[in-house]
Amino acid sequence: MTAQNNDTPDYLGHRARLRERFLVDDGLSMPEYELLELLLMYAIPRRDVKPLAKKLIKTFGDIGLVLNASKQDLIEKGELTPNVVALLKAVSACGMRATSSYFANGRRPIYDVWQTFIDFCRQKLGYKETEEFWVFFFNGRMEYLGGEQLGSGTLNKTFAPTQLIAKRALSYNAPFVVLAHNHPSGSCRPSDADILTTENIIESLDTVEVSVYDHIIVSPYEDFSFRATGIIEDKKIAVEKARRRKEKELKLMKTKKLLLENDEFI
Repeated sequence: MTAQNNDTPDYLGHRARLRERFLVDDGLSMPEYELLELLLMYAIPRRDVKPLAKKLIKTFGDIGLVLNASKQDLIEKGELTPNVVALLKAVSACGMRATSSYFANGRRPIYDVWQTFIDFCRQKLGYKETEEFWVFFFNGRMEYLGGEQLGSGTLNKTFAPTQLIAKRALSYNAPFVVLAHNHPSGSCRPSDADILTTENIIESLDTVEVSVYDHIIVSPYEDFSFRATGIIEDKKIAVEKARRRKEKELKLMKTKKLLLENDEFI
Protein backbone atom coordinates (compact mmCIF):
# COMPACT_ATOMS: atom_id res chain seq x y z
CA MET A 1 0.00 0.00 0.00
CA THR A 2 2.81 2.41 0.91
CA ALA A 3 4.64 1.76 -2.35
CA GLN A 4 1.45 2.37 -4.33
CA ASN A 5 0.87 5.71 -2.59
CA ASN A 6 4.45 6.77 -3.33
CA ASP A 7 3.78 6.13 -7.02
CA THR A 8 0.83 8.57 -7.04
CA PRO A 9 1.71 11.51 -9.29
CA ASP A 10 2.29 14.80 -7.44
CA TYR A 11 -0.09 16.68 -9.74
CA LEU A 12 -3.09 14.72 -8.43
CA GLY A 13 -2.76 16.36 -5.00
CA HIS A 14 -2.25 19.71 -6.74
CA ARG A 15 -5.48 19.24 -8.70
CA ALA A 16 -7.45 18.61 -5.51
CA ARG A 17 -5.99 21.72 -3.90
CA LEU A 18 -6.75 23.74 -7.07
CA ARG A 19 -10.41 22.68 -6.97
CA GLU A 20 -10.67 23.56 -3.28
CA ARG A 21 -9.15 27.02 -3.85
CA PHE A 22 -11.54 27.67 -6.72
CA LEU A 23 -14.59 26.74 -4.66
CA VAL A 24 -13.63 29.16 -1.86
CA ASP A 25 -14.35 32.29 -3.97
CA ASP A 26 -15.28 30.98 -7.43
CA GLY A 27 -11.75 31.61 -8.63
CA LEU A 28 -11.67 35.36 -7.94
CA SER A 29 -8.29 35.15 -6.23
CA MET A 30 -6.75 32.84 -8.83
CA PRO A 31 -4.53 34.06 -11.69
CA GLU A 32 -5.75 33.42 -15.22
CA TYR A 33 -3.40 30.53 -15.91
CA GLU A 34 -4.76 28.64 -12.88
CA LEU A 35 -8.37 29.07 -14.03
CA LEU A 36 -7.33 27.74 -17.42
CA GLU A 37 -5.40 24.94 -15.73
CA LEU A 38 -8.57 23.97 -13.85
CA LEU A 39 -10.43 23.64 -17.15
CA LEU A 40 -7.67 21.71 -18.84
CA MET A 41 -7.39 19.14 -16.09
CA TYR A 42 -10.91 17.88 -16.86
CA ALA A 43 -10.02 17.30 -20.52
CA ILE A 44 -6.49 15.97 -19.86
CA PRO A 45 -6.75 13.65 -16.85
CA ARG A 46 -3.25 12.11 -16.66
CA ARG A 47 -0.85 14.98 -17.10
CA ASP A 48 0.43 18.06 -15.29
CA VAL A 49 -1.36 20.79 -17.29
CA LYS A 50 0.06 23.87 -15.54
CA PRO A 51 2.86 24.31 -18.15
CA LEU A 52 0.27 24.00 -20.93
CA ALA A 53 -2.01 26.60 -19.32
CA LYS A 54 0.88 29.06 -19.01
CA LYS A 55 1.94 28.38 -22.60
CA LEU A 56 -1.58 29.08 -23.92
CA ILE A 57 -1.80 32.38 -22.02
CA LYS A 58 1.61 33.39 -23.40
CA THR A 59 0.72 32.34 -26.95
CA PHE A 60 -2.70 33.99 -27.20
CA GLY A 61 -2.45 36.85 -24.67
CA ASP A 62 -5.09 36.20 -22.01
CA ILE A 63 -7.78 33.70 -21.07
CA GLY A 64 -10.42 35.50 -23.13
CA LEU A 65 -8.28 35.26 -26.24
CA VAL A 66 -7.64 31.57 -25.54
CA LEU A 67 -11.35 30.75 -25.20
CA ASN A 68 -12.23 32.76 -28.30
CA ALA A 69 -9.35 31.68 -30.52
CA SER A 70 -10.27 29.82 -33.68
CA LYS A 71 -10.40 26.02 -33.55
CA GLN A 72 -7.58 25.88 -36.08
CA ASP A 73 -5.32 28.18 -34.03
CA LEU A 74 -6.00 26.23 -30.84
CA ILE A 75 -4.97 23.03 -32.59
CA GLU A 76 -2.00 24.42 -34.53
CA LYS A 77 -0.60 27.15 -32.25
CA GLY A 78 -1.86 25.76 -28.96
CA GLU A 79 -1.09 22.14 -29.88
CA LEU A 80 -4.41 21.02 -28.39
CA THR A 81 -6.44 17.95 -29.29
CA PRO A 82 -9.99 18.30 -30.66
CA ASN A 83 -11.26 17.00 -27.29
CA VAL A 84 -9.62 19.88 -25.40
CA VAL A 85 -10.73 22.42 -28.04
CA ALA A 86 -14.31 21.21 -27.68
CA LEU A 87 -14.21 21.81 -23.92
CA LEU A 88 -12.83 25.35 -24.29
CA LYS A 89 -15.39 26.18 -26.97
CA ALA A 90 -18.19 24.77 -24.82
CA VAL A 91 -17.17 27.06 -21.94
CA SER A 92 -17.11 30.05 -24.30
CA ALA A 93 -20.55 29.13 -25.68
CA CYS A 94 -21.98 28.75 -22.17
CA GLY A 95 -20.72 32.22 -21.26
CA MET A 96 -22.38 33.73 -24.33
CA ARG A 97 -25.65 31.91 -23.66
CA ALA A 98 -25.60 33.09 -20.05
CA THR A 99 -25.14 36.70 -21.17
CA SER A 100 -27.89 36.57 -23.79
CA SER A 101 -30.32 34.99 -21.31
CA TYR A 102 -30.77 38.46 -19.77
CA PHE A 103 -32.61 39.72 -22.84
CA ALA A 104 -33.47 36.73 -25.05
CA ASN A 105 -37.00 35.35 -25.41
CA GLY A 106 -38.63 38.69 -24.66
CA ARG A 107 -37.50 38.73 -21.04
CA ARG A 108 -37.07 42.51 -20.95
CA PRO A 109 -36.61 45.51 -23.31
CA ILE A 110 -33.06 45.77 -24.55
CA TYR A 111 -32.59 49.32 -23.26
CA ASP A 112 -33.06 48.00 -19.70
CA VAL A 113 -29.99 45.76 -20.11
CA TRP A 114 -28.11 47.75 -22.73
CA GLN A 115 -24.61 47.21 -21.32
CA THR A 116 -25.30 43.48 -21.13
CA PHE A 117 -26.25 43.51 -24.80
CA ILE A 118 -23.04 45.36 -25.69
CA ASP A 119 -21.07 42.76 -23.68
CA PHE A 120 -22.88 40.05 -25.67
CA CYS A 121 -21.87 41.72 -28.95
CA ARG A 122 -18.28 41.97 -27.77
CA GLN A 123 -18.21 38.27 -26.85
CA LYS A 124 -19.84 37.29 -30.14
CA LEU A 125 -17.84 39.52 -32.51
CA GLY A 126 -15.00 41.21 -30.65
CA TYR A 127 -12.53 38.36 -30.91
CA LYS A 128 -13.03 37.67 -34.62
CA GLU A 129 -9.93 38.03 -36.81
CA THR A 130 -11.92 39.39 -39.77
CA GLU A 131 -14.76 41.92 -39.78
CA GLU A 132 -18.30 40.60 -39.54
CA PHE A 133 -21.43 42.67 -40.04
CA TRP A 134 -24.42 41.62 -37.92
CA VAL A 135 -28.00 42.86 -37.60
CA PHE A 136 -30.09 42.24 -34.48
CA PHE A 137 -33.87 42.53 -34.67
CA PHE A 138 -36.34 43.91 -32.09
CA ASN A 139 -40.10 44.30 -31.83
CA GLY A 140 -41.97 47.52 -31.00
CA ARG A 141 -41.29 47.04 -27.28
CA MET A 142 -37.57 46.68 -28.04
CA GLU A 143 -37.59 43.00 -27.11
CA TYR A 144 -34.97 40.82 -28.77
CA LEU A 145 -36.14 38.69 -31.70
CA GLY A 146 -32.84 37.36 -33.03
CA GLY A 147 -29.73 38.28 -34.99
CA GLU A 148 -28.01 37.34 -38.24
CA GLN A 149 -24.65 37.87 -39.90
CA LEU A 150 -25.40 39.69 -43.14
CA GLY A 151 -21.93 40.67 -44.31
CA SER A 152 -18.19 40.25 -43.81
CA GLY A 153 -15.06 42.21 -44.59
CA THR A 154 -14.52 45.91 -43.90
CA LEU A 155 -17.63 48.03 -44.31
CA ASN A 156 -16.14 49.98 -47.19
CA LYS A 157 -15.63 46.67 -49.02
CA THR A 158 -18.57 44.64 -47.78
CA PHE A 159 -21.88 44.93 -49.62
CA ALA A 160 -23.59 46.31 -46.46
CA PRO A 161 -26.82 44.81 -47.84
CA THR A 162 -29.52 47.39 -47.17
CA GLN A 163 -32.14 45.51 -49.19
CA LEU A 164 -31.34 42.28 -47.38
CA ILE A 165 -31.50 44.03 -44.00
CA ALA A 166 -34.94 45.41 -44.89
CA LYS A 167 -36.10 42.00 -46.10
CA ARG A 168 -34.93 40.21 -42.95
CA ALA A 169 -36.41 42.93 -40.68
CA LEU A 170 -39.78 42.51 -42.37
CA SER A 171 -39.56 38.73 -42.02
CA TYR A 172 -38.99 39.17 -38.27
CA ASN A 173 -41.76 41.80 -38.18
CA ALA A 174 -39.16 43.99 -36.52
CA PRO A 175 -39.59 47.79 -36.52
CA PHE A 176 -36.18 48.24 -34.84
CA VAL A 177 -32.72 46.91 -35.63
CA VAL A 178 -29.28 47.26 -34.09
CA LEU A 179 -26.28 47.10 -36.42
CA ALA A 180 -22.99 45.69 -35.13
CA HIS A 181 -19.57 44.95 -36.51
CA ASN A 182 -16.09 44.34 -35.14
CA HIS A 183 -12.74 46.02 -35.64
CA PRO A 184 -10.00 43.36 -35.47
CA SER A 185 -7.42 46.17 -35.19
CA GLY A 186 -8.62 46.79 -31.62
CA SER A 187 -9.62 50.45 -32.07
CA CYS A 188 -13.38 50.97 -32.17
CA ARG A 189 -13.29 54.49 -33.57
CA PRO A 190 -15.65 54.53 -36.59
CA SER A 191 -14.17 55.22 -39.99
CA ASP A 192 -15.72 57.61 -42.52
CA ALA A 193 -16.96 54.52 -44.35
CA ASP A 194 -18.61 53.23 -41.17
CA ILE A 195 -20.49 56.50 -40.71
CA LEU A 196 -21.47 56.86 -44.38
CA THR A 197 -22.66 53.25 -44.58
CA THR A 198 -24.71 53.70 -41.41
CA GLU A 199 -26.37 56.82 -42.82
CA ASN A 200 -27.21 55.00 -46.05
CA ILE A 201 -28.74 52.07 -44.15
CA ILE A 202 -30.80 54.41 -41.96
CA GLU A 203 -32.19 56.23 -45.02
CA SER A 204 -32.93 52.99 -46.84
CA LEU A 205 -34.69 51.33 -43.90
CA ASP A 206 -36.71 54.45 -43.21
CA THR A 207 -38.62 53.82 -46.45
CA VAL A 208 -39.99 50.57 -44.98
CA GLU A 209 -40.53 52.11 -41.52
CA VAL A 210 -37.67 50.24 -39.85
CA SER A 211 -35.53 52.30 -37.47
CA VAL A 212 -31.86 51.77 -36.66
CA TYR A 213 -31.72 52.01 -32.88
CA ASP A 214 -27.92 51.88 -32.72
CA HIS A 215 -24.77 50.80 -34.49
CA ILE A 216 -22.17 49.18 -32.24
CA ILE A 217 -18.50 48.62 -33.02
CA VAL A 218 -16.64 46.14 -30.81
CA SER A 219 -13.20 44.71 -30.19
CA PRO A 220 -12.04 42.43 -27.35
CA TYR A 221 -11.63 45.33 -24.92
CA GLU A 222 -13.52 48.30 -26.41
CA ASP A 223 -16.91 49.24 -27.76
CA PHE A 224 -18.38 52.26 -29.54
CA SER A 225 -22.05 53.23 -29.72
CA PHE A 226 -23.26 55.51 -32.51
CA ARG A 227 -26.31 56.33 -30.40
CA ALA A 228 -24.41 57.16 -27.19
CA THR A 229 -22.09 59.50 -29.10
CA GLY A 230 -24.93 61.27 -30.94
CA ILE A 231 -24.14 59.99 -34.44
CA ILE A 232 -27.51 58.24 -34.38
CA GLU A 233 -30.27 60.30 -32.77
CA ASP A 234 -33.51 59.08 -31.27
CA LYS A 235 -36.20 59.84 -33.83
CA LYS A 236 -38.45 61.48 -31.25
CA ILE A 237 -35.61 63.71 -30.09
CA ALA A 238 -34.68 64.58 -33.67
CA VAL A 239 -38.29 65.45 -34.54
CA GLU A 240 -38.63 67.60 -31.43
CA LYS A 241 -35.39 69.43 -32.24
CA ALA A 242 -36.62 70.08 -35.78
CA ARG A 243 -39.97 71.37 -34.45
CA ARG A 244 -38.28 73.76 -32.02
CA ARG A 245 -35.90 74.95 -34.72
CA LYS A 246 -38.86 75.65 -37.02
CA GLU A 247 -40.71 77.53 -34.27
CA LYS A 248 -37.62 79.63 -33.61
CA GLU A 249 -37.26 80.45 -37.31
CA LEU A 250 -40.96 81.45 -37.58
CA LYS A 251 -40.69 83.61 -34.46
CA LEU A 252 -37.64 85.34 -35.87
CA MET A 253 -39.42 85.96 -39.18
CA LYS A 254 -42.45 87.48 -37.38
CA THR A 255 -40.18 89.72 -35.33
CA LYS A 256 -38.42 90.99 -38.44
CA LYS A 257 -41.77 91.59 -40.14
CA LEU A 258 -43.06 93.61 -37.17
CA LEU A 259 -39.91 95.68 -37.10
CA LEU A 260 -40.24 96.48 -40.78
CA GLU A 261 -43.95 97.33 -40.50
CA ASN A 262 -43.67 99.52 -37.41
CA ASP A 263 -42.47 103.00 -38.35
CA GLU A 264 -40.97 103.82 -35.02
CA PHE A 265 -38.43 101.04 -35.55
CA ILE A 266 -37.50 102.17 -39.05
